[in-house]
Amino acid sequence: MNFINQVFIVIGIIVTLIGIGALLNPSIARIINFPGGERIKAIGAMAIGLIFVIIGFIVNIPME
Repeated sequence: MNFINQVFIVIGIIVTLIGIGALLNPSIARIINFPGGERIKAIGAMAIGLIFVIIGFIVNIPME
């Protein structure tokens, strides 16, 4: 696992935590750039964060 994969995992965890925070406190949802209401923004942020984490663990991105 190289540096780029670790960055993907950390970014994914941060975005997922922002999504969870927006789900618990809807005023945080205004920082998420995603169409829809507060719940849709929170769910979208959590989904994108989980996708980033999965990519970080599964895909080997070469560093040049």
